[in-house]
Amino acid sequence: MNLSSVAVLAGIVVDAWLIAFVGLRGRRPWLQATYAACALSYLVLGAAYVGTNEHVIGSLDATVVLGIMLLADALTAILVLSLIHGETLTRQRSIAFLLLVPVPGLTALAQVAGWTPATAYDGNAVGGFLVVCIGIALAESIYARTTSRLLGTQAFWLILGIVSLIIAGPVYSYEVDVLRGTTLAGANIASPIALACFALVALQADPFPISSRPARGRTGPGRIPSGDAIAFEETRPKYAVHAARGESADGRATLVIGRTPPASTRSGAAHATIPSSRNAAVQALATASEFLGSTRGGLVVLEGLADLAVLSEWAPTLEMVVRLRHVSRSTGSTVVLSTSRLTSSERRSLGDLQLSWWTLPDPAQEIEAILAQSFGGGGPRLLAAFCRSHGLRREDLTTDHMPAFIAFLQEAFAELSGVVAGTAGHGLQTQLEAAAGVLRAFADQGATEVARGKWPSRTSSQTETELLVTAAEYWKGKEMEELFAAADQLSEREPLFEKAKAVFVEQLGDAGESLLRAQLARLGKRPEDLNRADLARIADRASIDLGSLSDVVDIPEEKDRIRKQIESIRQRLELIVEANR
Repeated sequence: MNLSSVAVLAGIVVDAWLIAFVGLRGRRPWLQATYAACALSYLVLGAAYVGTNEHVIGSLDATVVLGIMLLADALTAILVLSLIHGETLTRQRSIAFLLLVPVPGLTALAQVAGWTPATAYDGNAVGGFLVVCIGIALAESIYARTTSRLLGTQAFWLILGIVSLIIAGPVYSYEVDVLRGTTLAGANIASPIALACFALVALQADPFPISSRPARGRTGPGRIPSGDAIAFEETRPKYAVHAARGESADGRATLVIGRTPPASTRSGAAHATIPSSRNAAVQALATASEFLGSTRGGLVVLEGLADLAVLSEWAPTLEMVVRLRHVSRSTGSTVVLSTSRLTSSERRSLGDLQLSWWTLPDPAQEIEAILAQSFGGGGPRLLAAFCRSHGLRREDLTTDHMPAFIAFLQEAFAELSGVVAGTAGHGLQTQLEAAAGVLRAFADQGATEVARGKWPSRTSSQTETELLVTAAEYWKGKEMEELFAAADQLSEREPLFEKAKAVFVEQLGDAGESLLRAQLARLGKRPEDLNRADLARIADRASIDLGSLSDVVDIPEEKDRIRKQIESIRQRLELIVEANR
């Protein structure tokens, strides 16, 4: 076996391995199929050369080999176009695959004209087609490299792969012709290099794993308008996530892309988690476009836009937003972008894109405004008592907590009903019912309604102000204070989360609460849903996680301190579990 056969045979092995690797690791079936077809064409050309050169098989018809060469170059161009314009080619694949149309005709013409693989790159129609295919792939890659901040890295690898095919293809053919050497009869010795570069780009832009993917096809309509990208201006992505749940409940295919998995899977919306990767923006684009391409009219909520800006830098992220807007318009879908945690300059540049911009309120602030209409300045005190009783931070409050908050107010009133009776009790009940009605009305409003700007904090209710004055005449301020005291008393019945948080914070400082909430997220639980069984599991998991931390500490004193903290946390959590039996 001569050296050229060994080199080509090694390339065949690498090609086969790359086909299997992309097939197993990829998440885009249409791209995996295109890659496999392209790689197989090079593999067959190499096998034909080795088989013929080593007399393993008889001499293949030159027309067949030339046809496979035409197919390989056309598929190379299609694959490169798919890697660069994947978010649009998923819906317009027929345009790229038009490159395959001339292949049968040129193959048939080659037999009549006497063209062979050895003369494939001469001045004929076959050579022109091969050069056009490679030229399209190279030109698109160079354009992406020079103009796109999002695809610059991927374009570099594509250029490297295409140039290697050119050097080992037409350039090598001309050199052999000048030096009168032996041609490789269609085989391209650089195909493993090119296919490795293409595989790298395909996996760098691979979509995120999606939980509970909906069925393909057109999805049901939703309340949020379709055919555009909408920016949700809010401090935290509360309404963005709430909108995703609401649209999913209405039967609309919905995907939430965020940095952390959801604490609960009851929403019905699919979820994709953003990993720590410099290619996160490219992957997010692929994830959203694949989702919207398969479920036309769907909704993608990009909760972690700020996370993408940190991982991939802002310029590539902004280009991703522009491309997503084109995808949403072409598919009649909606992309919601949460501006939470973006810097002021990033918000300004996002606003320069002239997106639909919805400014949304903070639910906690609006709840306080509603309570102020009925209970005056004690509204924040009632809300703080509720947060303490449910193990919530004020910034974690959403409209989903409204039923629990109303139940809390009613429970506080029930505690007070034995003390306050008569006219004062009736007045307090009236105020409570009025506040509960406004709270329910506010919670029933979705992002579409509150984006109009009619928030409780921006308006004042004359009716409830007059009712508050009338009630004050009855109560003279005394019963209102007793209501606040009753609420405080309820919050003092400390929930399991607050007890556990006190243990973690005492031993680990402020990082203790973050560790506890991370353990809750792993369990898929919210703080208010924590029970004794969960607390026991958290005690075990925290001991394991912190134990791993102590194993990597080399200083004996620090190792002993961490182990004592671990033991103290475990013992105190077990005591809390026993005390709440």
